[in-house]
Amino acid sequence: MSIPTQAHDAHIKTPTRVERDRGGLDNTPASTTDRDLLRAHLGRDVLHGSIGRDFSKAYRRNADGTSSPRMYRVDSDALGRCEYVMLTNKQYATVLVVDVDQVGSSGGDPADLNPYVRDVVRSLISHNIGPAWVGINPTNGKSQFIWLIDPVYADREGKSAQMKLLAATTRVLGELLDHDPHFSHRFSRNPFYTGKAPTAYRWYRQHNRVLRLGDLIKQVRDMAGHDQFEAAPRQRFSSGRELINAVKSRREEAQAFRALANDVESELADGFDQYDPELIDGVRVLWITQGTAARDETAFRHALKTGHRLRSNGQRLTDAAIIDAYEHAYNIAHTHGGAGRDRELPPMRDRQTMARRVRGYVTQSKSEAYSGYSAPGKATSSERKALATMGRRGGKKAAQRWKTDPEGKYAQERRETLSKTHKRKKIQGLSNRQKVGQFVTSFWIETDRVPSWNEIQKETGLSRATVARHVAALKKAGELPVE
Repeated sequence: MSIPTQAHDAHIKTPTRVERDRGGLDNTPASTTDRDLLRAHLGRDVLHGSIGRDFSKAYRRNADGTSSPRMYRVDSDALGRCEYVMLTNKQYATVLVVDVDQVGSSGGDPADLNPYVRDVVRSLISHNIGPAWVGINPTNGKSQFIWLIDPVYADREGKSAQMKLLAATTRVLGELLDHDPHFSHRFSRNPFYTGKAPTAYRWYRQHNRVLRLGDLIKQVRDMAGHDQFEAAPRQRFSSGRELINAVKSRREEAQAFRALANDVESELADGFDQYDPELIDGVRVLWITQGTAARDETAFRHALKTGHRLRSNGQRLTDAAIIDAYEHAYNIAHTHGGAGRDRELPPMRDRQTMARRVRGYVTQSKSEAYSGYSAPGKATSSERKALATMGRRGGKKAAQRWKTDPEGKYAQERRETLSKTHKRKKIQGLSNRQKVGQFVTSFWIETDRVPSWNEIQKETGLSRATVARHVAALKKAGELPVE
């Protein structure tokens, strides 16, 4: 019998194990000890849970007609039967949750995440800011990520500077991971779930590091290429002339956008927009040269159109609706006319500024379909004071004109403008009064009681003084139900 030599066996291949790409994530399932550590970090004795996606069943009806949340002790078996849970509330948060709706593959392992999500997570881990917990849907690879943070507190209304920072950090992280922007950030998948639902997320604990929100958002902004937040300086101009020149440049820029807004309005009024041969998926793409699209102009123009259509249909001009229209048009223009350029979508702060500008243009529209009102400009307190000081000289000149030539062209034009303003304000006041009356009446019919002033304020968006004035006028006219 011959003994095989090394040379003789060289052609025999030893099977090797192929390592799957998990984006740097550990795929060891979370243990009971891991969950105990998470409970301790949450610092809560009870949590608001929901058995399934029907969140209305997560509340119980009280004898007085009010509803209260169904709370479960964190160490109870009942919480383990809830697929969804609120890990935070309005006044207190110790975790940051991001819901990622990017579809991967079935299996429930970190390797089954969407490839783009894996790449982003790998980059986060390399910067030492990776998620502490990862939950993965075993049927489609969608996921939720949890970061442990220093406790964040807020007042009874849920407002505080820390909560704003938490919202900003969640938004920046979510944009980096291409998250679900409509995720409520309240009910999320329950990492303490012990049931056997086929769609129950599989959870993996990565670490127990607690991060500071300020440090986290700075690092994420650096990764995403966003500018760091800097407080506006109290004085940005070295002289009054420099301030006036800056205001003039702002006005010229606003006039250019106003011209574009007028063009869009006239285009919509003609009714030919739907027959435009340049339409691609409902977006009219503007071109710089053949094959190169003007992405920003296309997106802004489409956002304006969307704003006009929303208002003509009686719908609210929300930031979300306008920004969604802007992003949709930008992506269409980039897809069909990117010409090899990087996708340079403006940061969210600039998109929110764009949404306010669009809302201002739409509400100031002179279209016969609806009348508008003026939107406030943007300037710092010191700039407004400086401009007011400079404007007083102009006011003195205007007063002199009124005195020397009360029937002149200037005075007549100002009277006409003032008359239109008073008429508009009067109609707006009547509209607000009707809005208050309709809400109070419908509320009384549905609940058999008159709403409080705070409830009227939240529904109508009016100030307390305005609500009081309209309620008093409606009561005097006998147009309100009396308890």
